[in-house]
Amino acid sequence: MEKRLIKKEEIEKQLQEIVTLIEQVDAKMEKVIADVIEERYVQNKEQLGHLEGRIAGVEQRFGEGKEAVELPFSSKLYLV
Repeated sequence: MEKRLIKKEEIEKQLQEIVTLIEQVDAKMEKVIADVIEERYVQNKEQLGHLEGRIAGVEQRFGEGKEAVELPFSSKLYLV
């Protein structure tokens, strides 16, 4: 009977250690996930800024080119 009691206490102790380890892993995983989300957010923000700059450049070129654009066709072609 005494051996069973000792085994039960040992098992309970081991289970508590396992639970503690699982909690530690869970906390570390939460931190890793939060770090990955933050890193992706920063990368996406940088990429968005880069794309906004490219769009602004295209809009500026389009605005400059719009003033100089003339239709190469005579207006009679548009009446057809």
